[in-house]
Amino acid sequence: MNLTASTEYKTHTKKILVSTIEQAIAIDAAAVAVHINVSSSYESIMLENLGAVSEVCQKYGMPLLVIVYPRTEHAGKDYNYEDLKKENEAEYTKLVCHCVRIAFELGADIIKTQFTGSAESFSKVVGAANGTPVLIAGGKMKDENELYAMVSDSIKAGGAGVSIGRNVFNREDSLEVIERLRKIVFD
Repeated sequence: MNLTASTEYKTHTKKILVSTIEQAIAIDAAAVAVHINVSSSYESIMLENLGAVSEVCQKYGMPLLVIVYPRTEHAGKDYNYEDLKKENEAEYTKLVCHCVRIAFELGADIIKTQFTGSAESFSKVVGAANGTPVLIAGGKMKDENELYAMVSDSIKAGGAGVSIGRNVFNREDSLEVIERLRKIVFD
């Protein structure tokens, strides 16, 4: 159960707490998630929320998934550092490593983040997680072959799996895509 939310119509980079671990327990959730956007002007609020949730997760033995992206605000829209990723993979990788290290240090049991562009660079992200399993997000819609290559590279780098939405469910052949992703991750 994701305990944080925002909408694209207001301040998408400011994830706020909208639920509690107690509510997650009441519906028999297997884990809870908290999303933080590192470098956002709202980062400190999100970090404070993550710290509080992490403490209660430890109290109840509830697994915590931390969704952590380099994301800020620019000209009234989300800025996801896509230009940095294309122009300077090493600097983008440092930024994602910083995100992952924050999640690890604040008690994540699982970390979901952005793929950095190559197996070589993503292996540094996996290292920054210090043994905590790292999943990649799907991001913007991609060509299927690009999606499969990204997932394959993340697994080669030591990634634990994927947490992909639109790149699966917005396709006509979503069941086939799921099966192919399953094979990449597990075979």
